[in-house]
Amino acid sequence: MKKTLIAVAALAATGAFAQVSVYGRLDAGYAMTTNSVNGTDTKANGVQSHNSVSSMWGIQGSEDLGGGLKANFKLEQDVYLANGNTGTSGAAGGAAGSAAFNRTSLIGLSGGFGSLAFGRDYVPTFKLIAATDVNSLSRISTVQLAAASGNSTTPNLVMYSTPVMSGFQVNLAYGNQDTSAATDNTSKVTNLTATYTNGPLMVGVGQGTTEVKVAGAAATPFTLTGTTVPAITNADKVTGQVLAASYNFGSFALKGNMISSKGENATGSATVSELNIGGTVPLGKVTLVAQLGTNKVKADGAPEDWTGSDFVIGADYSLSAKTALFAKTGTYGKSSGNGDDIKSTSTAVGIKTVF
Repeated sequence: MKKTLIAVAALAATGAFAQVSVYGRLDAGYAMTTNSVNGTDTKANGVQSHNSVSSMWGIQGSEDLGGGLKANFKLEQDVYLANGNTGTSGAAGGAAGSAAFNRTSLIGLSGGFGSLAFGRDYVPTFKLIAATDVNSLSRISTVQLAAASGNSTTPNLVMYSTPVMSGFQVNLAYGNQDTSAATDNTSKVTNLTATYTNGPLMVGVGQGTTEVKVAGAAATPFTLTGTTVPAITNADKVTGQVLAASYNFGSFALKGNMISSKGENATGSATVSELNIGGTVPLGKVTLVAQLGTNKVKADGAPEDWTGSDFVIGADYSLSAKTALFAKTGTYGKSSGNGDDIKSTSTAVGIKTVF
């Protein structure tokens, strides 16, 4: 970290990027979590991160090139405060990741045409879902399908955003990787959102597709497993859709989303869908948070659907403009059907801050 800050200071001193900033948000606390799969409980009690928000830090900068054109860069990395690991996600429970800047690593240009960047980033559908989850896509949330198109943060992308025109904006991510060695492999990502913002109102729709092909590989039947909503595995193609909205009424705010994800290969297909709606109510230094969700899984060959309903409630107590105590509890990822009964329950208290 010290070397990184020195490097940032050196960049700023040279004037190569006139505006360089370090930012982030951090969350840690004591949590009691139980994952239940068909009558078998697995407990994890102790200090955990990503309870109220996902913890991360980043560096970003811009250089004014004149004529309204700017060069921009952004590097962003997950931090799991409970054990100090970086390059990990909350879903991984603090396991170390392989990519240092595992969230975002972009360089690009912006101007009157919008913005264009190359590298790694969260796809637009993921960002839209994050903007409409009152639990900020943290570990304890009814939103379990943020990677609705088979992606969350994705490498080797071209990212383009239009200028905001009368409240409308379109965001596009595209990636196409072809490699040849013993076999010819291809990976293609297309992800698109359109949003409209007018004062307290935001409405957005999005769709994304991920295709992975390995020459000569045999198709493997789907399996539905997991400690949350059963996950689609062994898919050659995953297609996701998102419809999301939020409205700030002043005395309270509402956010919600509908998410679906369909996986398919030569043996069949499976679709996972969920509906989430949440609200925040500020009461002085206290902000109340509540969220409800429903889940459904449909799979070829399954006698019935897997279904479930989730809830999360909590409260933040503001210590300053940037730091707060939090407490929350909930049951999420519930899914019952075809002899399966899956759910996760967690209660956490802790502290969070932004910088």
